[in-house]
Amino acid sequence: MIERVGLKRIGIFFAVMYWPLEAGMHAFVFSKGAFLENLLPAEANELWMRGLISLAFILFGIYGQRHVDEQKALHERIEINRNRLQQVIDSAYDAYVAINEHGEVIGWNRSAERMFGWPVGKALGKSLTALIIPEKYHVPHQKGMKRYLESSVGPWLYKPVVTEACHRDGREFTIEMVVSPLVHNGDQEFFAFIRKQ
Repeated sequence: MIERVGLKRIGIFFAVMYWPLEAGMHAFVFSKGAFLENLLPAEANELWMRGLISLAFILFGIYGQRHVDEQKALHERIEINRNRLQQVIDSAYDAYVAINEHGEVIGWNRSAERMFGWPVGKALGKSLTALIIPEKYHVPHQKGMKRYLESSVGPWLYKPVVTEACHRDGREFTIEMVVSPLVHNGDQEFFAFIRKQ
């Protein structure tokens, strides 16, 4: 609701409503004269005080709205950059595969679809082990993941590694990949660029 109405309008609303509210308090709660008399008091100090409070509401609304607009523009720029990065990854020649610390796929580009035979909709959320790692490497892969999560030591990181992968249809082939770890929002992730040998 606040986003739809805008903080500037809310500030102006409270600035205007403060006067009748203050007049009503004086007239009906404290019994200090009639409502109309209190709406525009004759005392200069009272007028100044109300004017300053109303101005504070307006300035707060303007400042708050500016901050909200800046945040919105920042989020829009981040989203544009994120979409651009995703387009770059999707159009990359190498297969791009990313997993979380549980070994579940969280990133998969079109080259990965072509290389491994799994469309992105079927790959995301699935175990990488079940998708592309040959059965003979299941246990070493799981041990390597566990060792890295416990010690942050991974001899297969940051450099080209030649190994084997498995296509959806069951055939195995040789690949070269470079795996890098990444901590995102406190969670450990891994991403790799892969090409056939």
